[in-house]
Amino acid sequence: MRVRFRQAALAVQIGLCVLAAPAEAKGKKPDPKAEALAFAERKCLTEGLYFEAGSEGEDGMRAVAEVVFRRQRTPGFPKTVCKVIYHGSPGYGCQFSFACDGARVRPRSKWLWKQTWELAGVLLADPDAVLAADTTKGALRFHTIDVNPDWESEGFEETVTIGRHIFFKPTE
Repeated sequence: MRVRFRQAALAVQIGLCVLAAPAEAKGKKPDPKAEALAFAERKCLTEGLYFEAGSEGEDGMRAVAEVVFRRQRTPGFPKTVCKVIYHGSPGYGCQFSFACDGARVRPRSKWLWKQTWELAGVLLADPDAVLAADTTKGALRFHTIDVNPDWESEGFEETVTIGRHIFFKPTE
């Protein structure tokens, strides 16, 4: 896993250099608002991946990111990564349990956090590729194997299990 993350981090760094070069060459200044939004989105995705699937490895984290990106593009869900991940928190029930259970204030593995940050950058650089992989088979929801919500009665069907997570898509 460590090698994949390092390769991904290098790809992001190279990509950022390529993206930054045209603006600098034309004498344009970086847009602080856009940079702040990009940083916030990456931090939110990192938190979502780390706390929901950090123990699942890269496959589990990619699957969670896929659900986040799919929700962004689905009517009725928020349109930013941060709003998807923190949807409902703390008001009426969190979409992602860590947003309400206090997990974010618990000590973190610095190594895993860094690896997750790097992966989040790679995934955010090309969410279309993440969605095209469709590893969750169209899922909009997931939960761990430790709980059993009755999502079938809400019009969802199980699609796949990745690690300790079961994924669900709307019934067609």
